[in-house]
Amino acid sequence: MTRTTRCTAAGAALLAAALAFAQTGLGTHTRATNDPVFIAQEMLGRPTDTTVTINASSFKNLEVYYEYGTKSGEYTGKTAIAKATGGEPLNVLVDKLKPNTQYFYRMRYREAAAATFSTRDEHTFHTARPAGSTFTFVAQFDPHLDDNTDDATYKLSLQNMVQDKPDFIIDDGDNFFVDKLNPLTRENVEKRIQLQRSYYDILTHSTAMFLALGGHEGETNRRLNGTAENLAVWDTVLRKKYIPNPDPNGFYTGSTKDYPFVGVREANYAWTWGDALFIVLDPYWNAPQAPEQAGDWSLTLGKEQYDWLKKTLETSNAKFKFVFSHHLVGGRQMEGGARGGIEVAKYLENGGYNLDDTWGFDKARPGWGKPIHQLLVDNKATIYFHGHDHTYAKQDLDGLVYQAGPQPSASKTGLGDRAKIYNYTHGTVLGYTGYLRVTVSPADVKVDYVTTWLPSLENATQKNRMVADTYTIKAR
Repeated sequence: MTRTTRCTAAGAALLAAALAFAQTGLGTHTRATNDPVFIAQEMLGRPTDTTVTINASSFKNLEVYYEYGTKSGEYTGKTAIAKATGGEPLNVLVDKLKPNTQYFYRMRYREAAAATFSTRDEHTFHTARPAGSTFTFVAQFDPHLDDNTDDATYKLSLQNMVQDKPDFIIDDGDNFFVDKLNPLTRENVEKRIQLQRSYYDILTHSTAMFLALGGHEGETNRRLNGTAENLAVWDTVLRKKYIPNPDPNGFYTGSTKDYPFVGVREANYAWTWGDALFIVLDPYWNAPQAPEQAGDWSLTLGKEQYDWLKKTLETSNAKFKFVFSHHLVGGRQMEGGARGGIEVAKYLENGGYNLDDTWGFDKARPGWGKPIHQLLVDNKATIYFHGHDHTYAKQDLDGLVYQAGPQPSASKTGLGDRAKIYNYTHGTVLGYTGYLRVTVSPADVKVDYVTTWLPSLENATQKNRMVADTYTIKAR
């Protein structure tokens, strides 16, 4: 930042409160980025071939606009001046952009009484890539920020991602980790989202954010009580304020259902970028209805989301198809629930079998047609990314890769007995800490497991940004 406005006493108090936030049972974590003016710095979201949304939140009332252009330091366009209310995130749409183009941008802002606009640092974004392009994205899993995660490790993982210059990041859930807050209040949920947002600020000023939901976000309609005062509503509303996830607009598809108190949830969505189709699923919100409600089969996409998934897969001509869900929609209920990869892929909505190994799909999901796994295989899906198990596991089943992801923030780097507990007995299974870097070209997809090592843990065989595993999938 080249110039800043003076932080008011009220703004300083808000910042102090945010910095001091910690909750019983979640460890003591401090904000990764701090700014005297902004609670949440620039975050890119909803990129299309001609638009991008920039989200930010200031401590006090400001006037804000963005300058942008295709050369660093040369800004040929600017948005209209928008009024930002202190404490309320502001989305600004940058439109009329060129497809397949890198842009440089910066924020200009001032208090209403100020004579001049202050200037923030320059950042970049890229509009949607067409078929035939090569690009990189990164994926992280289970950042948590609980007693078993380490601030320095998580920040280093995000800084490592910055070096990859990805077009976007997909966070595959258990990001806000709000269901264990004590006390569980709307105010504390918002503080917790602000805390995680401060870590995202390391990366998402120049890397667009796509967020998937984990179980610890609490966005299940089992928590609904007919009012706006419950965790499912709080997290949905506040997530949408601070994270500009896609809403169906032609470039993106997804659920258009309008729910009381929260509107369109922006929780399951799909888009095409280059030669790849990306699908993000939400296995939590849709509480089962008869005959789905019985026992083991309670975990479900719901019929509406299943039908959308089926249509999205069947109507896509993309060479590569990637699916993201925090965990499989089914599987054996091992320690912690819904654990495992291909060893449990045959069960429940994912694979169609009851837990006693008898076929149950037709009875439990009448009229659906086929389980999720078969739907993916029949439509030549490439990789099913899932988290939840805090383990790197690359596994193959029926031509589909099941890819479990590691934590970017774990304080312990060893695999320990997680593989045994969660029933991973096939494929490449590794511990460590880090994230996945995925490079997509017209010819193939390359997946790298990039590990994170703090300076104190580096040695001859452990180097930060070391690739612990890599594989390539050719276009079919």
